[in-house]
Amino acid sequence: MEKKYVVINIGSASKKYGLYGEAELCGVHMEKTSDGYLGTVTIGNEKQEVAITADDYDNAGAYLMRLAGEKNLAQISDITKIGIRIVAPGKFFQEDKVIDDNYIAALTADREMAPLHIGPILEEIEKIRNWANGIPLWGISDSAFYKDMPVEAKLYGLSKELASEYGIYRYGYHGISMSSVIDIIQKMQGSVPDKMIICHLGSGSSITAVKNGKPLDTSMGFTPLEGVPMGTRVGNIDAAAVLYLLKKGGFDASTLETMLYRKSGLFGLSGKTPFVKELIDLEKTGDASAGEALAVFARSVRKFIGAYAALLGGLDCLVFTATIGQRSDYIRAKICADFEYLGMVLDSAKNTAMISTNGFIQSDNSQTKIAVVVTEEMTEMVKRCA
Repeated sequence: MEKKYVVINIGSASKKYGLYGEAELCGVHMEKTSDGYLGTVTIGNEKQEVAITADDYDNAGAYLMRLAGEKNLAQISDITKIGIRIVAPGKFFQEDKVIDDNYIAALTADREMAPLHIGPILEEIEKIRNWANGIPLWGISDSAFYKDMPVEAKLYGLSKELASEYGIYRYGYHGISMSSVIDIIQKMQGSVPDKMIICHLGSGSSITAVKNGKPLDTSMGFTPLEGVPMGTRVGNIDAAAVLYLLKKGGFDASTLETMLYRKSGLFGLSGKTPFVKELIDLEKTGDASAGEALAVFARSVRKFIGAYAALLGGLDCLVFTATIGQRSDYIRAKICADFEYLGMVLDSAKNTAMISTNGFIQSDNSQTKIAVVVTEEMTEMVKRCA
């Protein structure tokens, strides 16, 4: 009998549930938007947009299994294993592990370190246990990809004693996506580029330098708060500025955490929305704050690309993936402007045409390839489950 798996990817503003055998049997992708909820259902090779309610979003697992039953694809008793993407700091979470009471206790203890991810994951695990009838549930590590990253990339400028005592190292995130992108690029061109930079740009964004298929450095660090400004996350900020707000701004730790994770980034800079598409529309109407937010975002990504090109000793391929990277030709163009010194020249027509499909968008005279890749995190998670 064919083994069947359910894999789950809980983002800061989205949920993906998929039922897989040898290939995807059915799946549902739900997103929170400023207007409510968006839903896409996949049955085999067919996709259809569907109306999604708040209750559907809250009970996405039950929604998937109801869909699978209606299509005669599987019942709950047919499921071999359930895998869920885990975004959490610490060495404990840099391996795939069965989710038992000890695992949940460890997640709960670290909840405040990644509140946009761990809180929703814990809530989802509780819901999964209500319908999963004892099916083995596994945590698929989003940071395992970075486990063997060079030590100089992992260390902050803290004393070794303090770092060791509290486990404060750069762990990196979006590792499942990175593994998926590397596999897809290899299929697209027949080999993995020696020097590659992958820009995973979504509500959460990270930039990763990859040398010979292995991570050399990455922008996210101890938690998914570090790096470029994101939808609602602050990204890099002088630690002294945070201390200043604690001492002088009247903020306590909880209020400051909310500000840094939920009220900063593109949302904080624009004062209106964390969504890039909406910011682009606002910029076109002359909204200066929206334009500044997009400029800060693009500039930050460009800085990481320049820095990582220096670490790599050049660049063979720049990759864009995730919601913004796959869909926004506008953002890709802003990021790729004036990169001729890296041998990289964007083809405007190819860029405009390449929306949520795999392909290359560099000009014919570009020495460096520029790729758009639709990351397949769910497929990567199924491999790990199996």
